[in-house]
Amino acid sequence: MPEGDTIHDHAKKIGPLLTGQVLTRVTTQGIERSLDGRTVSAVFPHGKHLMVDLDDGTRIRTHLGMPGRIRAYAPREADALLARTSPGTAVLVLATAVVTVIWWRARTVEILGRRAPNRDAALLQLGPDILAADFDPADAAGRAAEHGTRIAADVLLDQRVVAGIGNIYKNETLAACRVDPRAPMRTLPPATLLALYATAHRLMTLRDRTRHVYGRTGEACERCDTAIKRAEIGEPARTTWWCPSCQAALTPD
Repeated sequence: MPEGDTIHDHAKKIGPLLTGQVLTRVTTQGIERSLDGRTVSAVFPHGKHLMVDLDDGTRIRTHLGMPGRIRAYAPREADALLARTSPGTAVLVLATAVVTVIWWRARTVEILGRRAPNRDAALLQLGPDILAADFDPADAAGRAAEHGTRIAADVLLDQRVVAGIGNIYKNETLAACRVDPRAPMRTLPPATLLALYATAHRLMTLRDRTRHVYGRTGEACERCDTAIKRAEIGEPARTTWWCPSCQAALTPD
């Protein structure tokens, strides 16, 4: 599943292409939507969600999920692709006179009018965006501390605490801070909680996906040569990698 840094990159790439453009066609899974003639007023991310706002107050919220991809095409190229593709594959199509942007296999596409009930309910459930310009690691650490009985790996992935962290950055952040992913949050000092979110913010801002532990089952830890361990942990269980030596200082009760 694309993590928050990928969604921010999509916003930076397609935002300038779509913002200020008049929509000539909008379809969801091949079904025409009555949004042609509307102008795109903004494209912005929050965590793993990407929003497209229109000048009439309509908001399109998308979430790619595991298989989803976003691609921009010249109009003729997009038309040729769509002509030979199953309608259900192109989950959202936003076409203008100069560009067509397609959300392929996206998990969620929600189109809501300005006055639709619970219009931003999904966004309001999210915590602060890890990549927001005003992201505050101390505030994030305080939010995480409220989940004292849950393990660190679960809390880092909880989008209600902080939005945008995915499984790669969860693993690499815990490794960088030498925290056992199974450690209950109540065992982590405030300084460690602060370091976790500051580190996640730094790694994701830099798009640093160097894999020190992720996907390296059985390989030697770069610090101590101990074999990297892999297990399914958490609720729901997620594949997790860590060094049982470097990340053993804080272990579960």
